[in-house]
Order: sequence, then C-alpha cells, then structure tokens
Amino acid sequence: MATEGKLEQLIKQKRAFLKASVKDYSAGGNDMLDDVEALLEDAKAEITHRLELASCLKEDPGEAAWRKECLSSFEEWLEKWFGKA
Repeated sequence: MATEGKLEQLIKQKRAFLKASVKDYSAGGNDMLDDVEALLEDAKAEITHRLELASCLKEDPGEAAWRKECLSSFEEWLEKWFGKA
C-alpha cells in the first residue's frame, strides 16, 4: 500500500491554497505543481527501478555486492534529484 510522502502532502496543501486564490494565479501555480508532481513520479520510478536491478545482485555475487550497489544507486539518485550536500 503506497503512502503519501512529505512532498506529496505539501503539493496537496499548496493546491488547496491555490484553489482559494485568484483564477490566473491559481492556474499558473497548478501548472507549476503539475511539473513538480511529474518529476516526483519520475524520481520514484527511477529509484524503484535502480533498487530492483540491485536486488538481482543479492542472488548472484552476494550480500556485500548487493549492499554496495544499493548504496551507489541511491547516492546517484539522491544527487540527481536533490543535488549534492
């Protein structure tokens, strides 16, 4: 069962705010939120795919290789979507 993350909750809150706003402002804000939601879905799909690929290593080379690949995949994904700390 999927649960909403904090970003998804924030988007819902902002949409509720925009609904109460001036029509032109609301339309532009919702367009921006649509873009954010689309990228968020891309980010979720990508990390899921990367971790599914990494899970294949758990069966063949073993636990250490699997952990290393998972960490590497997650770090690449995190940097791509949230930047470098």
